[in-house]
Amino acid sequence: MTAVSAPSTRERLIAAAIEVFVADGYERARVHDVARAAGMTTGAIYANYRGKADLLFDAIADRADTELDGLLEGAASHETRELLEVLGDRLLQPRRQPPLLLEAIAAARRDSTLAARLRERLGTREDLVAQLIHQGKRDGSIDPDIDTDVLARFCVTLALGALAVRSLELDPPEAEEWHSLIARLLDACAPAGEPT
Repeated sequence: MTAVSAPSTRERLIAAAIEVFVADGYERARVHDVARAAGMTTGAIYANYRGKADLLFDAIADRADTELDGLLEGAASHETRELLEVLGDRLLQPRRQPPLLLEAIAAARRDSTLAARLRERLGTREDLVAQLIHQGKRDGSIDPDIDTDVLARFCVTLALGALAVRSLELDPPEAEEWHSLIARLLDACAPAGEPT
């Protein structure tokens, strides 16, 4: 029988931060509230984080990395085109928890340090998409004349827009119609005359 290890201090703090940021919003949440939710002192937070922005950033990373890692885990077994379709389809999927990234974006308008960290994080995500695009250019599913950086930015912009739409709880379009549109967009990115 395998023993289940207790969550680390950082894991407990991240879970508490997610709970507090979702309930109160990032700007209204206080470090004291996060410490109380974690059953710790504020000293435990400052022993692990420089402040509330770092804690928010780890909370966002914890959620996003889990989702992205789950998707990219199977990437090697998929063709680039198929993987991009899966990414497109997932833009419609509802999330169990409200998106902390929107809280961070709103707060970043008034916090230049947070804004810089978000730009860095989104840049890293954009780089991952660019790698997929390069892979698609190598395997012939994406036209080599398409600017990789522009297409990667388009994909990230679409994902951020989808995040905002989901947070407003707008009725999603029909999944089959959405998939058809994603497929047509990818067809448009294929080399001219190439079968899709």
